[in-house]
Order: sequence, then structure tokens, then C-alpha cells
Amino acid sequence: MLQLIPILLVMAVLAADAGMVVDLPGPEPGTVQVVLLSVLPTILVVLFAWAWLWRVDRRIEQGRCRSLEGAHRVRAGATWLILFNYLGAMLFLGWLDVSRQLSASWLLLEAMVAMGPAILGLLAIWWSWYPIERRLRDARMLRQVDEGLPAHAAPGRGAYVLQQLRMNILLLLVPMLLIVCAVDWIERGAEEAAEQGTTSWNAFLFGMLSFGAALVILVLAPLIARWLLGLRSMPRGEVRDDMERICARHGVGVRDIMLWRTGGMVINAAVMGFIPLLRYLLLTDALLEQLPRRHVLAVMSHEVGHVRRRHMFTLLLSLVAIVVVAELAILGIKGVWPWFQSGDTAEHDLLHLALGLLIVIPCFGWVSRRIERQADTFAVQDLSMHPDQTTETTDGNRISPEAVDAMAGSLELIASLHGIQPRRRSWRHGSIAWRCDHLRSLVGRPCDGLGIDRVVSRILWFSIAVILLAGVIQVGFLS
Repeated sequence: MLQLIPILLVMAVLAADAGMVVDLPGPEPGTVQVVLLSVLPTILVVLFAWAWLWRVDRRIEQGRCRSLEGAHRVRAGATWLILFNYLGAMLFLGWLDVSRQLSASWLLLEAMVAMGPAILGLLAIWWSWYPIERRLRDARMLRQVDEGLPAHAAPGRGAYVLQQLRMNILLLLVPMLLIVCAVDWIERGAEEAAEQGTTSWNAFLFGMLSFGAALVILVLAPLIARWLLGLRSMPRGEVRDDMERICARHGVGVRDIMLWRTGGMVINAAVMGFIPLLRYLLLTDALLEQLPRRHVLAVMSHEVGHVRRRHMFTLLLSLVAIVVVAELAILGIKGVWPWFQSGDTAEHDLLHLALGLLIVIPCFGWVSRRIERQADTFAVQDLSMHPDQTTETTDGNRISPEAVDAMAGSLELIASLHGIQPRRRSWRHGSIAWRCDHLRSLVGRPCDGLGIDRVVSRILWFSIAVILLAGVIQVGFLS
């Protein structure tokens, strides 16, 4: 869910800037009213969440709290309420226009001002959650000391909130805002050139320049992430040697293997970058310190699987194909719904956008969950065929229970250390129980030709077919 936060923040700005603001019946609200209606609900949600989480923290201290599921739901609910209030302010109250009065006439600054209350509200939610996170961390620290594992001093509240900001918002928001800024700059340049008569601009040229700028920023995004997260090259040692061996075996090129020092707060791994020259493999300090070597190897294979199976390429094409299908579906709805034919208004555009999101978000989540399942499967395939990662020999061609235990065990252990319930659903990854059940169903099967590999292959070819068909239709329409 957290990945949606920066996406919704930026999409609301773009929609409002494009004029998709609904005129509400009655007198138009003044600036003061818009500010109050945009900011006050966020303050009330934050106060409610703070009071509830404070109460949960007191119950934990008194030993009367058996589950944190209710607290997790309150935190998630408060997050969504803040986002819904932000979307309502942008698309119904004209909050972006008010933000323009408070900033320079530049879309990037206007966006930052408009997003400010929502981001501050989210930071306040994390601030309120910190005491509970601190107690969970103290409990983990006792276990680490008992097991002889490294233990880090708990970060301060400010450091915790800053890390959540960088990891859950800025990591996606900064590249997206850079793209918005680049396109806005190109559009301003096109307008100035058209006014001076120095350049003959058209939609195709503007689109190509905007696409090129976005592509450059996306390619350079790993460098932005390296700076934002403070990543450092992983020192030489057994873990780095294992990772380089896995990459070499599967022909995966990377610029560097990075260590993210989180003070023991985050247990995670990731792969970043579209091209080998700017591709990084990332592991956190807590993952290396708290997981056994066989679990670390499984996580490494999972991340390499994302590259080896070209998942970034598949996700990009599937997203484009889903958007195309959504547009076709909406055109069909417009054809049979008379209200859509009454004129081209902001209400129509906003409903068009809402219908598109209702199609794109669930479908893309479904595809993303299959991508994660295939990466899990790649890991058990790799571990089954190479149980000793220090050799290049193959040990049979069937999924071994040891490989499944390593991958499923790493997922379950990471979830346990983060206090995540195994059956809690995730938009992009699926629940831990769902993923582990699938892995355990693979024991004894041949490594080649597994069902999930066929599913992802069909997704890729279907996406290519949809995009090509859309291109043919567009060319025919233009001609």
C-alpha cells in the first residue's frame, strides 16, 4: 500500500493542473475555507490516531495487549483518510490553485506546497507509531542478545520518522517530481519558442522530448536512491562473494552490491536499475545480521531472479497494456452511457480518471504479485540446482524441500521480525502465507516448466500483443 502514496500525491497534482477540478454546487469557497477544509481534517485524523496508538502503547506497557492488528489497522486507516482528504481537496476544492497563491508560478513548487499538509500528516502518523515500534524493537533486541546476534541501539524518534519519509515517500516521489519538473520545463520552452516563432512545435515533438526526459530520469533513479538512502558499497567478504557468484552464474550484470545501514531497523533486499551500468543490488544490515546464511542466499537468489526474468521490463509493458485496456473499456462505457455524451467537462475527465484507476490498480497489483511469486520460484529453482552456492555443479532437476524451506523460512522470519501477520495482504507482494503455500506445493516438481513461469510468460506476450494492436489502431486512425 505504501508504494501508492507518492503515486497518488503526484497524480492528484497532474489531474488538478489539467483542469480536472469539479465545480461543487453553491457558492465558491474562499481561500480561507479551502485552507481549513484541506488542512483541518488531516489534523483531526492525526489527533485521533495519536490518541488510539498512545492507548495501545499503554496497554502494551501494562501487559494487556495480545495483538497489534488493531493498531496496524488504525495506522493504515489514518493513512488512507489523509490521502482521501488530500485527493478531495485537490479535485473538488481547488487546493492546487490556492497553493499557487502561496508559491512561485512553477509547477514543482506548487506541487510541494499542495502536498505539504498530507506529507506532514503522514509524518505525524509515523511519529505516533514510534513508541510501539520501539517496544517491538526492544523485544527483538532481547532475542538478538540471547542468540548472540548484533544488537543496535534504538534510533531516536526523529531518525525513525526521517527514515520512513525517505523509504516510503521520497524514494518514489523525488524521481516522479523530477519528471514533472522536466516536462513542465519543456512545455514552458515550447510555449516561449512558439510565441517567438523560432521553432515549429507539435504534439509529437513535445511528446518525444517529454518521453526522453522521463526515460533519462528513470535510468538515473538508482543514483538518486543511493543518495537518498545513504547506501555504501558492501565490503569484501563471504556475503559479497556469494552474491557475485550468483550474479555471474546467471549472467546478471550489476554496477555494485550495496549495503544499507539502517541501524537494524529494516530487514529487506532489493534490485534497482534497468541497465547493468546503473544497476545496484541492495541488502540491509539487519538482513545480514539476523538471517541465517541459507536464508540470506535465498533472498539473494530472489533478487537476482527479478533481473534474470526481466521483471522490470515485464512490469513496464504490462502497465502500458493495462492502461490501454482500461482506456478501451472506458471508451466502451462512454459509448453506452448517455451522461458521458452531454459534453466535455471536468466531471467527465475526473470520472474517466477514477474509472481508469479502478481498473489499473487492481490489475497491476495482480500482475505484480505473480512477478513476486516467480521470483520466489526462481530462488527455490536456483537453490535446488545449486544447493552448495560455492560450487557450479548441478544437483538434480527437481525442487528440493531444503530449497523451499530456505526461501519460505526467510519470508516467514522477515515477517516475524517486522511484526507482520502471515495472512496480511499486500497489494504488490501478496501475503506471506500465500507465497509460502505456493512454494511448499512445488516440492518434488521438475525445476523447468513450472506453472508460474508459464503464467508470467503469458502476461508478457499478452502485453506485447495489446501494445502492438494499439499501435496499429493508432497508426490507422492517424492515416
